[in-house]
Amino acid sequence: MKKLKRLRIGIQLSMLVAVVVIVVFLNLIMNYTKAAEVVGKKNSNFLAQMISQINQTISSNSNQLKRILEKTAYNRTIVQAYLNEIDPLVKYERYSELTDYMSDMMSMKEGILDIALFGTDGTQINLNGDINNLAPFISEVPEKRLYYYSGVQNIVIGGLNRSTFIIGCPIYSITNFERKDRIGTLMIVVEANALLGSPHKLAEIEGARLYALDRTGQLFSSNDETVKPGSPYSQAVMKDEEEDSFMQEGMIQDLEGKLIFILPKKELLSGIEEILERSFLILILSILLLILPFYLVVNNILRPLKKLMNFMSNFKLGLLHNLSKRIHLQGYAEISIMANQFNRMLDEIDELTNSLLESNTKLYTAELVKKQAELSFLQSQINPHFLYNTLESIKGMAVEQGSEQIFHMVKSLAYVFRYSIKAADIIPLQEEITLVQSHIYIQQIRFVNRLTVTYQIEDSILTCQVPKMILQPLVENAIFHGIEPKTGRGHLIITGMASEGQLILAIRDNGVGIGRDKLLELQTGLTARQEAKQAREGGIGLVNVNNRIKMRYGENYGIIIKSEWGTGTEVVIRLPYKEDFSV
Repeated sequence: MKKLKRLRIGIQLSMLVAVVVIVVFLNLIMNYTKAAEVVGKKNSNFLAQMISQINQTISSNSNQLKRILEKTAYNRTIVQAYLNEIDPLVKYERYSELTDYMSDMMSMKEGILDIALFGTDGTQINLNGDINNLAPFISEVPEKRLYYYSGVQNIVIGGLNRSTFIIGCPIYSITNFERKDRIGTLMIVVEANALLGSPHKLAEIEGARLYALDRTGQLFSSNDETVKPGSPYSQAVMKDEEEDSFMQEGMIQDLEGKLIFILPKKELLSGIEEILERSFLILILSILLLILPFYLVVNNILRPLKKLMNFMSNFKLGLLHNLSKRIHLQGYAEISIMANQFNRMLDEIDELTNSLLESNTKLYTAELVKKQAELSFLQSQINPHFLYNTLESIKGMAVEQGSEQIFHMVKSLAYVFRYSIKAADIIPLQEEITLVQSHIYIQQIRFVNRLTVTYQIEDSILTCQVPKMILQPLVENAIFHGIEPKTGRGHLIITGMASEGQLILAIRDNGVGIGRDKLLELQTGLTARQEAKQAREGGIGLVNVNNRIKMRYGENYGIIIKSEWGTGTEVVIRLPYKEDFSV
């Protein structure tokens, strides 16, 4: 037993599969040999096919009868005219025409025994038989229905007692729309077998019987010569006979009846019982042979697997004392190898987890240092403290010497430097505008009368919080790269507004503009959010400002640049806007 447990699982399963294959193969060979003889003599697949074929025949015959019924009931010139006619004399003159037409309709389908017309005014016309036998069925024909099949009826026509169906149709006026009530009833008496055709073809299959029933369960056709049409099915077929036979039913839609096929089991299963007995004997012997090896193999697989599953469930809980445990399994060689591989995988997971945490920590630290260095770079383009103190001294000297222009110029420059060393990174838009005004004042003194500026900023957004130094670098770029190379007067338009939840700031100049290739390069850099490798001369640059905005607010915000060579440039800043001015 121990040696068997130590065998490789592949060998044991191979032994088990070999035994099963041999047993199943012998069973199949023995069953096939006998079944091949039986299948060649018996045909047990006809039931469903026969129901479909007979239903198609019934449906085809029924459709012909319905067309005749509808064509007759709603004939405008003869039937409708006769039923709607009030004058008895005219009605009498049309009588022969009506009966001739009904006779023509009757001859259009074999099996039609009689056609009868009943008017609500008392008119009663039929061609064969006693019309009084049909009058009671008027009340059975429902209102607002194109056709209605009665149950099977035994009616005397031509001196013979015939098994028939009565198909009724309510008639409404289609020529006199003032008459909305029923004006009559048309009935067609059809022989019951005319719907089904000949069921006696089933006699070719030994023992097969067909019973066609109406909606009340009465037989109207069968290939069983021992039963008569019109008799109840329960009398024709006994209960014990149904139990000893194969039976299949199918609905007859138009008649609301059904078809019943019966095939005795002794006819269909003859010859198979011996195969069944042999199969049972082989199956019992196979089970007895496979119980012991099956139990041994399953137990030797399931026991270590259950232990592994319990270990994995505890490990999945994520408790620290479980994470350090390892599984040890005894059993098949493959089970031991699986346990060792699982333990090795857990070790690798621990190593990878630690390595991943360490790598993520390093990456996060590097990214943080990078962003901090970038922000520091943006704010440390000059030595503001030293210059600010120097400018305060120059401003005092300008006051002593009475130079007002120098005083205001130094004052504006001092504000710029003081603004650059301010600790806050988010400031009101008003302060950023003041910085821009100070910078432009200095540039206007430099350009004398060549530079003018227009501010179009809504008062409602001045308290909005925005990142520090997002306008001044763009204004500096506009002056340096747009207006300075231009001959003639330069003009800046600085606008600010709130629109659809966004704060829109724009700087537009009438400078020299940007060439197509250069513009495309700038737009690509802004869209791709490239890192600024160096600050532009005279300003921080478009890319740095764009990156700061996207880093703080997301990819939906930032800078858009438009320009045309020789006309000017427009730079638009999009920031989030809220009514509480908390951006």
